[in-house]
Amino acid sequence: MKDSKVYSDSYQLTILTFHRTKSFPRHLRPTLGRSLEEKVLELSYVIRKSSVYTGRVRLKYLKLGSSALDEIKILGQMATDLKGFTTSSYHEFSKLTAEIGRELGGFIKYESRKGKDGSS
Repeated sequence: MKDSKVYSDSYQLTILTFHRTKSFPRHLRPTLGRSLEEKVLELSYVIRKSSVYTGRVRLKYLKLGSSALDEIKILGQMATDLKGFTTSSYHEFSKLTAEIGRELGGFIKYESRKGKDGSS
């Protein structure tokens, strides 16, 4: 089974995040670092689950993914402001989150439309 691009990107974001949080200042690791790691894992889980289900259940998981992504973006910005992420790390992180957001938005739009047509 070939993984969807949104799942591949979320997996890539998870790996990137774990590599970057290792170099967080010690005082940020147990709080901000852990929160960020848990959120990216959650994102990968719900996106994977959305590929297994159809209809309203898929839409539910896609929306959960979108919500997790919003929180990840906030945590990423906070990590940058508190000097956990370097500028280049944040740029890479931001680029991936923007791409995942576009992909999730497209899937949510598609599933919402499909549900309205009655073809779920």
